[in-house]
Amino acid sequence: MSTLTKLLSARRALNTRLPLVLSRSYHDDGVYGYRARKEYQLPDYDAEELANRMENGSLLRFVQSYRSHGHRGANLDPLDIMQREEVLALNPERYGLTDAKKTYNLAGILHVNQSKHDKSSKEEASFETILHHLQSTYCGRIAYEFMHIPSASERRWWYYAVESWNKPTLSSEKKKHIYELLSRSETFDHFMGKKFPNVKRYGLEGAESMMVALDRLFEISAKAGLKNVVVGMPHRGRLNLLTDLLQYPPQALFHKLKGNSELPVGAAGSGDVLSHIANSPTLDYEGKKVNVSLLHNPSHLEAVNPVVMGKARAKQMNLMDSEDQACALGDRVLGVQLHGDAAFTGQGVVMETLGLSNLPHYSSGGCIHIVVNNQIGYTTPAQNARSTVYCSDIAKMINAPVIHVNGDFPEDVARAMDLVFEYRDKFRKDIILDLITYRRWGHNELDEPAFTQPLMYHNIRSRQSVGKMYEQKLISEGVLSADGDNDKIGSNYYDTLEKRLSEAESYVPSDKQHLSGNWQSITHPMDYNKIPPVNTGVDESVLVDIGKQSVGLSDQLSVHPRVDKYHIQARLKRLNAGKGIDWATAEALAFGSLLAEGYNVRISGQDVGRGTFSQRHAMLVDQDTEKVVIPLNNLKTTLSDAKAPGHLEVANSSLSEFAVLGFEYGVSIESPNILPIWEAQFGDFFNSAQVMIDTYVSSGEAKWLRQSGLTMLLPHGYDGAGPEHSTSRVERFLQLSDDPFDHNDDTVVNPNWHVVNCTTPAQYFHALRRQMKRSFRKPLIVASPKGLLKSPLCTSTLSEMAEGTSFKPVLGDDSVADGSSVEKVVFVSGKLYYDLVKERENRGLSDKVALCRIEELCPFPRNEIASELSKYTNAKDYVWCQEEPQNGGAYSFMLPRLSKVLPSGQSLQYVGRAPLAAPAVGISQRHREEQASILKNIF
Repeated sequence: MSTLTKLLSARRALNTRLPLVLSRSYHDDGVYGYRARKEYQLPDYDAEELANRMENGSLLRFVQSYRSHGHRGANLDPLDIMQREEVLALNPERYGLTDAKKTYNLAGILHVNQSKHDKSSKEEASFETILHHLQSTYCGRIAYEFMHIPSASERRWWYYAVESWNKPTLSSEKKKHIYELLSRSETFDHFMGKKFPNVKRYGLEGAESMMVALDRLFEISAKAGLKNVVVGMPHRGRLNLLTDLLQYPPQALFHKLKGNSELPVGAAGSGDVLSHIANSPTLDYEGKKVNVSLLHNPSHLEAVNPVVMGKARAKQMNLMDSEDQACALGDRVLGVQLHGDAAFTGQGVVMETLGLSNLPHYSSGGCIHIVVNNQIGYTTPAQNARSTVYCSDIAKMINAPVIHVNGDFPEDVARAMDLVFEYRDKFRKDIILDLITYRRWGHNELDEPAFTQPLMYHNIRSRQSVGKMYEQKLISEGVLSADGDNDKIGSNYYDTLEKRLSEAESYVPSDKQHLSGNWQSITHPMDYNKIPPVNTGVDESVLVDIGKQSVGLSDQLSVHPRVDKYHIQARLKRLNAGKGIDWATAEALAFGSLLAEGYNVRISGQDVGRGTFSQRHAMLVDQDTEKVVIPLNNLKTTLSDAKAPGHLEVANSSLSEFAVLGFEYGVSIESPNILPIWEAQFGDFFNSAQVMIDTYVSSGEAKWLRQSGLTMLLPHGYDGAGPEHSTSRVERFLQLSDDPFDHNDDTVVNPNWHVVNCTTPAQYFHALRRQMKRSFRKPLIVASPKGLLKSPLCTSTLSEMAEGTSFKPVLGDDSVADGSSVEKVVFVSGKLYYDLVKERENRGLSDKVALCRIEELCPFPRNEIASELSKYTNAKDYVWCQEEPQNGGAYSFMLPRLSKVLPSGQSLQYVGRAPLAAPAVGISQRHREEQASILKNIF
């Protein structure tokens, strides 16, 4: 076999014809598998092309250098302040290419003036032509980074797409439309600066091309058949986008600017600042419609990124369930994330979110990222803001291609967006558009940027705006006239804004915008005290059936013998007995009964399939093939008029908390018919997601009237494990609650979330089902157990979950026969209750000390506690007992509230650990001493 033949055989082996585009199929034994979306395969190089590549190896290396390094010599910076060195790799003399007139066969090397739809043509060109083509392609105002992509076939797609791209000439109408976008954006900023000079509006001046990019993206999305575009963005240019492209009424904006509420009259919400407002219009492009949802965002930069992904995926999943024709991830929904350059590099959630982009259970079919690159972060220049050449370099961790474009040239921006969309549409992967611009004013319009960047801002203030430069270009081309009529676009828009400003005082916010679409059946609760308990029980026979199906296996599945003995067979035994129901079984019954009613359930987090403590086993793994089966996804029971049971998605996540929790919040705000659960591996793991909790989960409804049924499971309990992994820091969640301090008969209670610390599996069962059975949605924080998961003391009966039962915020002491004999009432929450019961029995004090379990800490169950206390007419001591330090746990929250419920003249005593800087001690002996001290002091 000749050397050439061997080379060809090896080359063809590497280019096996496989589908390049993969997406996740929805139903595959309960897990997401891969299936091809569509075939897209470029032809292999034939023998002639390969021979030509070998013969012209120097030219090939030169072309590859332009593909790899051309961006370093491109004209990308409007301000010309980027530090650029001579790119020696682009010098043809290094490759012995010195004859400008020499002609080369370009087959398999380069594509010049070739239609990208014609892969068969082979051309020759002089080196002079080749060099000019490479310069214009790779070193112009658009530059590309794709050579880091490991897939050879994908890189070859880029060669064709970029080099054979006969750049179309935009029609006069398109150019005029671009000019109108720029003019309206500039006019809006001028209007705002004149009418509201003391407002931080974070204008778009200097980066007006962002409007061109987004308008083009929305248009091609609509024409490509997408139904939804989900957008997350920070503050820069947000108001321009809202009032122009996204149809947010300017009078509503001005109404807010004048100090009025953006919320409907009577809405129980606190509202938010101007730069966090959102809107979700349906845009029409020549009869093709697309819904664009701009999400609310907090001031924490980049926090919205995973929320976009979660909402986009949830939207797509709903369509995949409802559409008759086959529909894969990304076919109908596109996620778009806008970023600032400094934040894209500096915020860790960017990396975490990128890390989710190609994972099963988290991919949304590829997101488009647009970095509005101002080349400065507040007052920090680029060289102090990152350790990389480009702010977009972080995206290379997922091998995402990057297109850089000079924002001073809006036509190039539109062309770049076409290519961005085409790549994402074909490969369903993330891609970055680095839109390099500048910021005409400071971080906000009240800053003076010349304090810290005098040279940069001398440059900026001597420049014409992007719109004015483009206007002159179009005048020179004869597209616009030079008689001043162009000013009418801006002046007419200014007059429109003036009119809308005059309407601002009479504007009344809509009362339907916050509960529309999927949320039409949901209500806004006004007073939780007036809402009767919801029946969350299920017929016992149905529960037994669901429980058995939760461990139902096909004969072909070989499970681990310990799983079979201690999980499957043990569960079947408990179900047949109707008692001894453990935590994991109660959870499976809650999941299964919700599925049977047509709801979807998604549980996400690290190792949630098995469970951190090997308790859940919601997914079973064949020991011979590693095939994964989720038995509840084969459920045969239905409890409603739903066409079919819902779907349980068990999503073992990456080692991320911030992004994964944000993702689940995004899922939760898409539909009220899905129960999204995030489980921390240990309770304190939520620390890494505190930003998401503070800015979205705890306050999303108060700020934006956006309800969420997100449930957080946080394993909690002191067992000598040390400072970390002992506590779920329940005090933080209670501190973030808006539960009133002073509870009385007239107190209106509408908590931002519910915080529970259940002591029985039945209570956990009801708490989960209550999330979906109410007419509204609230986040649920569960201080879930560790040691109790398999404890024989912590079990329930099926009758406690049967029809007619419900969650109980307070569990009284049924062991006390005569309440009048009780001298001390001990309030306790969580697993410490079982230690207290044992110690009380050992001391023979069951008739003297009553244990009152507070199962729901927030909202504070005043009425239930008062009812329980009424039994103990002769009690003299009232104690709050907890295993956490005094500066942790629920004590600080309960003290002012319980004190209002105790009999007159009585005070609440504290028994627990002393205040501690760390959550727990790290010395096992001290832990045991502390635990013994608590039990001694109680009795």
